[in-house]
Amino acid sequence: MTNIIRKITDWKVIFALQTIASLVLIALLFNLGILPMKYAIIAIAVLAIIDILVALLMKPSNGKGKVRNVIGKVVSLLLSILLMIGSLYVAQGNSALDSISGTTTQTNRMVVVVLDESSYESLSDISGQTIEINNSDDSDHLATAIAALNEEDSSIVTSDVGDYEILCSDLYDESTPAILINEANYVFMENYQEDFSNETRVIWSYDIDSEVEDISKNVDVTNTTFTVFISGIDTSGKVSTVSRSDVNMLVTVNPTTKQILLTSIPRDYYVTLANKNAKDKLTHAGLAGVENSVATIENFMNIDINYYARVNFTSLVTMVDALGGVSVYSDYTFTSRHGGYSFTKGYNSVNGDQALGFVRERYSLPNGDNDRVRNQQYLLTAMLKKAMSPAIITNYTSVLDAISGSFETNMTSSEITALIKMQLNDMADWEIMQIQLTGTGAYLTGGAYMPSNKLYYMIPDDDSVTYASELIQAMADGETITVE
Repeated sequence: MTNIIRKITDWKVIFALQTIASLVLIALLFNLGILPMKYAIIAIAVLAIIDILVALLMKPSNGKGKVRNVIGKVVSLLLSILLMIGSLYVAQGNSALDSISGTTTQTNRMVVVVLDESSYESLSDISGQTIEINNSDDSDHLATAIAALNEEDSSIVTSDVGDYEILCSDLYDESTPAILINEANYVFMENYQEDFSNETRVIWSYDIDSEVEDISKNVDVTNTTFTVFISGIDTSGKVSTVSRSDVNMLVTVNPTTKQILLTSIPRDYYVTLANKNAKDKLTHAGLAGVENSVATIENFMNIDINYYARVNFTSLVTMVDALGGVSVYSDYTFTSRHGGYSFTKGYNSVNGDQALGFVRERYSLPNGDNDRVRNQQYLLTAMLKKAMSPAIITNYTSVLDAISGSFETNMTSSEITALIKMQLNDMADWEIMQIQLTGTGAYLTGGAYMPSNKLYYMIPDDDSVTYASELIQAMADGETITVE
């Protein structure tokens, strides 16, 4: 037993452990790919010097210096532990980065909904009863959901009413105990009951995941201008869930001139939807998936969109908190209905939930939704500035971990790490500019999704669309732009 302990505590064994831990960390750093070569060389040199010094400290010398040898072994073991922790930290970053990048899946969430005031809590409470569906829309997903529902309780029968208005009225007057609907289609129910989502509860859900075509237009993101469509969906659940897109923003990046242009498009913009070839609100394009929103915007603005990113309310809170909060500018002093937070004109330090209140508020602002869109740009600007600062070096893993599951992009992990490496290499200051498309409000009948309903739309101002398109194209041509 004594011999075994002596062999384990031999300085050569301890030093071998330290060397392996060092090599693992270096390998993981190279695999992550965010460190510029000059920093990677420095990291390797520092680790090599430390390893050599510790080896000299614990290596026996003519039978003398036993205390020094023991101290050296303790230091070596502690260093090995720290290196292992560092390796775990980097490995987590790799895993989180892989989980948010290169996504080509979408989720349709089918739900059984009851009135919030009802006593129904689970499927067993409606066993043997008939629930209603609208099979005139989303029939494929409904069929899949009904099959899954019957596997759990075959006594539940579905009845097709063929219309969302009937579906809604029957639920509210209790002609049916529950309805089965795609969660994305709450938007249609809210046309008849404005507070539908708050007045109902989900007692059963079934997620249908499917692969979608990769629509990315890949470029070398470190020297070629690219545009990312940011889709902010109105759900707090799985970010891949198909939903209307309430936030529609283009982020155009020129890595050579170090300019970023944020272009916001109103959710109610009256545009031709790519999947319907008919006019409707831009937000409704998201009901056919984020790729439909991209195609719709490309068509009416005559631009190319290289990538997309999907975020939801959950991701906003977690991202801001992971960044350690941000300082966001406000044009006005106001109080948000979400959380009752107060903001003053000028810069405000906000955490995640405060940031959510800042970007969701419109009723307390003089220009309503236009000011809300501008505040969304201000917050994204604040987040970009914080993310591109040296502070990101120490907390990038926490940021990635925080947004995993609530942020997705079809950019590849190598493209994301190339951008991080570029920023770490030159620590450049970026010029961030903002514009938003404008228009005139009108109530119209004949939208692609609800042709019989009179809804509010924003009729595009063609000059603002042309101006934004020309700026994006100028950046794509490598020009340095100026925003009026």
